[in-house]
Amino acid sequence: MRIALFTDTYLPEVNGAVTSIDSHTRLLGERGHEVLIICPRYRKPILYVVPHVTIQRYHSFSFISNKDTRIALPTMASVARKLRKFRPDVVHVHTPLSIGIIGLATARMMKLPIVETYHTYIPDFMQYLEPHRLLRLDDLQDRVRNSIIFERMFTSGTFHGLEALEEKGRRAAEEITSVAREALGALGGQTVERPADLTTRFAWEFTRTVYNRADLVITPSATLQRALVENGVTVPVEHLSNGIDLSLVKPKESYSPTGRLLHAGRLGFEKNIDIVVSAFAILLETQPQLTLDILGDGPACESLTRQAERLGISDRVRMRGFMDRRSLGKVYREYDAFVTASTIETQGIVLLEAMAAGLPIAGVRALAIPELVVDGRDGLLVEPGDERALAGVTERLVTDEALRARLGTAAMADVQPHSLPDVVTRLEGLYERVLASPRR
Repeated sequence: MRIALFTDTYLPEVNGAVTSIDSHTRLLGERGHEVLIICPRYRKPILYVVPHVTIQRYHSFSFISNKDTRIALPTMASVARKLRKFRPDVVHVHTPLSIGIIGLATARMMKLPIVETYHTYIPDFMQYLEPHRLLRLDDLQDRVRNSIIFERMFTSGTFHGLEALEEKGRRAAEEITSVAREALGALGGQTVERPADLTTRFAWEFTRTVYNRADLVITPSATLQRALVENGVTVPVEHLSNGIDLSLVKPKESYSPTGRLLHAGRLGFEKNIDIVVSAFAILLETQPQLTLDILGDGPACESLTRQAERLGISDRVRMRGFMDRRSLGKVYREYDAFVTASTIETQGIVLLEAMAAGLPIAGVRALAIPELVVDGRDGLLVEPGDERALAGVTERLVTDEALRARLGTAAMADVQPHSLPDVVTRLEGLYERVLASPRR
């Protein structure tokens, strides 16, 4: 089979979508399929040699609010030439940004079978386009809070003006949006929506516009599959795990306490890692011997470092930076529990890996996490945003060895169906199904 993949995020960038694409294409190549990956060019070149896998990169730029992610704008003509030369049997679009949209439009123009994967929960991703994030007002406030002249500024009253700067930016953006919507509402007789409602509505309208152009949509979880169908995606939607290479993960051999907690993954603002840090600060009040390791890199890294300093726990919170997948697979078992407060997980590869290592999960009841982590069986879940509750369930895990062992053992068993070879076999079957179906 000849498969053309379009993605706006790829190596050397590291996130869940990239990990999924890389692991799937490697195994597809090993099985003899020809794969073409069309993606952005990054500043740091990467040597990538995999049999039967070819990469075409295009010049790109980045947003100030998320410098890790690159935006490329190839022309449809250049993409069409590449596809005509490659002669794909199926086109698989992994992202709904510039390369993904151009790939989708080109494939439709050429009447090629199209599969799309919905990796990212778009309503929460929209925060990177918010005015206060683009202007870095949140970053400015954090820097002021942590500067050596903070106390003098506070007593002089200067800080109060700076503290209000972010809120003024938010209000200004909301007022502009409100005025525009009122004018449009007066012309069209439509009900005026709040900015938050408008953002959510736009996100789902965008989702329907993009994903209803496919022959088949894949999501990493049944939770997301239901959300897409309920919000108007009318083409066939199937859920397929991202899968993990179980051979890379070393399982725990003992549940004796280590006093170490772990959060790993891309350090994005949307992951709510600040909630994890705040919960950990509360936990230290009764368990001062604990440490929290945060593994990964991303736009929220500096903010998290400053937060730990501001809370006076920087000696207990260790920012360990990026760790490659093979190395990460060996260290999960060194911890007592994995802690997450993310509300946008469409599945979570690091969660799967942590479970495969036998770690119990302290997490939140949001999106796909309860589907993966059964409360009371694989981990303990609380409501999103509740720092004290998250601290409470984490304390239960670190103080109860028998509970850790029971939850961790169940997690190892429950993760087995996510084995990468089984997932890729299912993916091959979905490709074949699309090829056998009449074109829409």
